[in-house]
Amino acid sequence: MKAKITLLKIFILLSVVATAQIEKNKELSITFGPASTKIKNKNISEDKYKDINDKNGFNVNLLLSKYKRRVGIGIGLGYSTYNQEIYQKGLFESFSQKDRDGNLYDSWIASDITYTNKLSYLDIPITLHLLLGNSNRFYGFFDIGIVNQIQIGGNYTMKGSIENMGRYETGNPYFFTLSQNNPYYSYKADLYDVRKEDMYETYSLSGHISLGLAAAMTDNLNLKIQPYANFGFSDITAKELRDIPYEDVFGRKSDYQKTKLLAIGINVGFAYNIGNVKVQN
Repeated sequence: MKAKITLLKIFILLSVVATAQIEKNKELSITFGPASTKIKNKNISEDKYKDINDKNGFNVNLLLSKYKRRVGIGIGLGYSTYNQEIYQKGLFESFSQKDRDGNLYDSWIASDITYTNKLSYLDIPITLHLLLGNSNRFYGFFDIGIVNQIQIGGNYTMKGSIENMGRYETGNPYFFTLSQNNPYYSYKADLYDVRKEDMYETYSLSGHISLGLAAAMTDNLNLKIQPYANFGFSDITAKELRDIPYEDVFGRKSDYQKTKLLAIGINVGFAYNIGNVKVQN
């Protein structure tokens, strides 16, 4: 939050105090850096039996921009990654169930499952730029646009085991605890080692917004620092898997929810001016 406030102050300062204005012709830039990424799904985030670990991803972006006075439009080519692990580990209990014979019991689930999602995309950003500042040696910029994302790698894995049991509140030792040794009641242990690469859509669309700073290293070469956010518009779940109800570890179902991408990062890189750069007073 402090970082967002600081960037807003810089934006306002550069906009208000400008006594001269930088004007570009064309610019070729390359920026890169780590990003805090999320693969968001409401059902998973609200599942109390699961813990989510969204790991850092990576982003690199090559962008060619054409300017008219202080406004420009750019198209680029980039690469980005998203990594996530979800854990369903523990002994979970659901009270007061009835088995197939009408006996009252508590359902126990012993789970030790890890799910992973690893995604990589070829990015094609199309952005609108606004130059801010009073010098051709140091200036700010504000970008907004869209990012077309084409999946070039994506896999889902599920590894571990789940055992379901019944605990009966009765003095009869036969009914006290039933597990995989009693298949009549469908109590069993399952082992999983699943890997799939067809869980996601090939194309997705994200919005982009950034506010950054640039400093001249030479007359035509600038150092750029660019905090940004990319927020997914598209559901990345494969079409044939949509509208399937979500089930928690006890088989309780919820309505299908979309899965979307989010990335927040700070890229650092260089921008080279192609053509004239001048300052308007």
